[in-house]
Amino acid sequence: MSYNLIKNLTDKNKLSNCLLFFGNEEYFIDCSIKYIKCKYIDGSYEDMNYAEFEKMSSLNDYFEFADTFPFMSDKKLCILKEAVFLTSAGSLDKKEEEKLVKIIDENESSITIFVIKDGKPDSRKKIVKRLKDKKSVFEFNRLTEGELTKYITDEFKTNGFNISMPDANYMANNSGYLEYESTVSLYHVNNEINKIMSHNKEKKNITTSDLDLLLIKSVESNIFRLVDYICENNKKKSFEILNEMLLNNTPEQFIIHMITRQYRMLYQYVILQKKGYGYNDIMNKMKIKNFIASKLAKQSKNLNKETIEYYMRRFLEIDKKIKTGEMDIRVGLELITNGIIG
Repeated sequence: MSYNLIKNLTDKNKLSNCLLFFGNEEYFIDCSIKYIKCKYIDGSYEDMNYAEFEKMSSLNDYFEFADTFPFMSDKKLCILKEAVFLTSAGSLDKKEEEKLVKIIDENESSITIFVIKDGKPDSRKKIVKRLKDKKSVFEFNRLTEGELTKYITDEFKTNGFNISMPDANYMANNSGYLEYESTVSLYHVNNEINKIMSHNKEKKNITTSDLDLLLIKSVESNIFRLVDYICENNKKKSFEILNEMLLNNTPEQFIIHMITRQYRMLYQYVILQKKGYGYNDIMNKMKIKNFIASKLAKQSKNLNKETIEYYMRRFLEIDKKIKTGEMDIRVGLELITNGIIG
């Protein structure tokens, strides 16, 4: 993980004088910058030795800051927050590029961090090539299911709380972080962890009940719960989950879309199962996480291929009636979640 590598290099005073951070996990980019800042910048002289630059029409202010010696310190720290000029969407003029190359090659009195949070560096650009040659380009990716589970466990443990790996995994999969094209970051996950710890100051063991009581469930998580109850023919619980989602302003059409998507996955799982594929093979073939595969395995016990086909045909009929105005969307949604059961 890039964050751990940055910490290690910082602790050993082996950081390059210029670094490029990019990727879709903003939290670890910010944490890396904070860690470097704590190492090199004395709060008493921060105004003299630390600067952030963003939305720059030119790099003149940055050059002026980087070219002056640090005050009462070994290093200055410069953060260029939107280094669009290192992506295919931006550019530098020749003079700016030459000055930047000189700083990368010669300036040892400052550390510069170029940050790209939207997009990727353009490997064809001279500056990016130079930074890659110096092994100074770091990508901060979103965590996998296993990494997020461990992260949650470690965060609780660091603060004196205990949570089992299965419960940490449950939290990871209900946080919304692991959903397809999720915009939920580790900032949100940390807020949830802090909320749960604040509510359980007296007891140090975090259980599934604590998570269910306090965790803000993602839409995908609620869909899994809803389909669980539909498969169990539990109309009361189905209505409770549906009402919870509607109270949270989840659009009705989106709920219908997500239920239909879930049944497509369930159908695929059952088909592969009938063909003789094992649990791990199905997970790999469908490219789904263990948590999702375990849900599908549980749901498939209550449904056969023919029943799922019937449900999916009914979904299509109801969806068509909603779109043509023959049926109110709320009525259609209630039919999908309850009326077609049994």
